[in-house]
Amino acid sequence: MGTREAHSGQEGPGFRTFVAICLGQAVSMVGSRASRLALGIWLFQRTGAVTDFALVAMCDALPVLLLLPFTGVVADRYDRRRVMLWADSAAALCTLAVAGLVLSGHFQSWHLYLAVIAGASASALQSPAWSAAISQLVPPAQLSRAVGLVQVSEGMTDILAPTLAGWLLAMGGMMAALVFDFATFLVGVSLLLLLRFPAVPRAEAGGHQGSAWREAVRGWEYVASRRELVGLLVLASMVTMTLCSMEVLVPPMLLAHTSPAVMGMVMSVAGVGALCGSVAMSTWSGPRRKMDGVLGAGALMGLALIGAGLGGSVVVMAVAGWVAMFCMPVVWSCAHAVWQLRIPAELQGRAFGLRRMVGEATAVVVFFGAGPLVDRVLEPLLAPDGALAGSLGGVFGVGKGRGVGLLLFLLGLLLMTVMAVVRARPGLYRIEDEVLQDNPTHATGVGG
Repeated sequence: MGTREAHSGQEGPGFRTFVAICLGQAVSMVGSRASRLALGIWLFQRTGAVTDFALVAMCDALPVLLLLPFTGVVADRYDRRRVMLWADSAAALCTLAVAGLVLSGHFQSWHLYLAVIAGASASALQSPAWSAAISQLVPPAQLSRAVGLVQVSEGMTDILAPTLAGWLLAMGGMMAALVFDFATFLVGVSLLLLLRFPAVPRAEAGGHQGSAWREAVRGWEYVASRRELVGLLVLASMVTMTLCSMEVLVPPMLLAHTSPAVMGMVMSVAGVGALCGSVAMSTWSGPRRKMDGVLGAGALMGLALIGAGLGGSVVVMAVAGWVAMFCMPVVWSCAHAVWQLRIPAELQGRAFGLRRMVGEATAVVVFFGAGPLVDRVLEPLLAPDGALAGSLGGVFGVGKGRGVGLLLFLLGLLLMTVMAVVRARPGLYRIEDEVLQDNPTHATGVGG
């Protein structure tokens, strides 16, 4: 990446290469998601047990948590384009193995769990390499825009994959979904084979020094020794906690008073908000000071949660969901840009692995803790005869679903308060001011 391109922020060859690879990865991701959904539908039709879905989710989450510290090292040790090729190829081989089992008539439920573990492991290898490669391809001024494009592709995947999975199963059964998955893999890997990434400065990276564990620790030490990066990681974890809480709490809150069809409509409106936010970030790039985007969108997300907690109508929930999910890509894109600007290119694979690992751990805690907190504590408190029915019940209402409303309100209030405190204190808010002092290579675009 040339100095002039890094300073100008224009769409040079690196940005065009990024767009092409992003498109290929998006196509491949749609195929993978559609085939995984098709396999899940097959499992449910075979067993009829909801518990199997929880086991599939565990098989999908645990490899990511366990492998990310080391796959981040791989992303920093080796050429990131090759790492992505390895990961995509491993996922494709898994698809071919499942297809072979299906054709032979030997495919069983436990094969599905192994396939999910293998796919999640490939994702754990691919994710830090792709995240770190973005700063190799894109000048600093275009980072948040690039992340916005990635989020647009993820949003489109969430919209397209379920419909494609159902259509493929109806048209040709599980084999149709697997063939489609492999075809989309060919699109993604073909673009990776045709295009090249700029080199990471290995002299700065220090080569292959020490064990994989020691190199993983080095990435953690770099983040831990900088209070502002730790603060940004905590801030991102709070946003993740909020979004995961919405994911598990809003549907039952709606179902307490509306039909599944209405609930689906509200969730679709929220999904459209996320897609609109991603499109906005892919064209706008966010404010000049990226922390203004993180804190401003985070505070607006908190305000939306407060509205969702206080209001119980479908319209209020739909508007709050749209606003909250619109803010999500703004927060992630701006935070991602700050993260890439503050961390040397040779450490970004490990740093992004650490960040995703913290996010996954936060999600697991929320998924396991939010339900019992609502069912055993907050819902009984706001029951018609509950301890808070005569006080907070006058504000939030009483009855089924109001405990969820109280929790959403508290989460929104917490998010707004934290964003305001961070804005008032110079340390974390001024994190971008230290880029030139702490990592001068970003000033010229050298090495990423």
